[in-house]
Amino acid sequence: MKHSPQNRTQAKPLISRRSASIFDALNPSLTNLESLALQKAWRILEPKLRSLSTDILMDLYSEHYEIMEKFRDESGKLCNYELINYTTWLLRLYGTIINNKVDPIKTKKILEPLIEKLKKYSMDVVCVKLQLEGIKHFIFAELRNALSPTSIEAFNKLHNTIIRYVHIKLNLHNIQ
Repeated sequence: MKHSPQNRTQAKPLISRRSASIFDALNPSLTNLESLALQKAWRILEPKLRSLSTDILMDLYSEHYEIMEKFRDESGKLCNYELINYTTWLLRLYGTIINNKVDPIKTKKILEPLIEKLKKYSMDVVCVKLQLEGIKHFIFAELRNALSPTSIEAFNKLHNTIIRYVHIKLNLHNIQ
């Protein structure tokens, strides 16, 4: 059965009408060189994760006390273990995404636990953005001698991709 040109034009708008998807939000469009630069930078950072997370914890949470307040239990006691490991966990999230070559489908699976933790601690997009900006700042400071314009651009793309995804998911959660 032949399709008339009129039927084909009617089908095309249905395909192109889709809205921006989660897949689009998770696609940072990294070049091969940027992907390699991320992997190389991560190999330098990985052995230093524990000390880097401690530095982030001390600096970021002392400056932004309101974020640290989110790590209190029902009785008001600060959950130190959760707070300390949360920063390390965020850094490892970056590493897992980088090691999976920033694949959008794998990145979505990797970021789902982040969304659950953010919901658990009632964090909004502003808190997450502050934390991720702090992490990016510390990553750049740690890599100061090994950074190239390509690796800076790649980290910025990855950073913006994570923030976009968190923004979409947390806003969907708030609507429901």
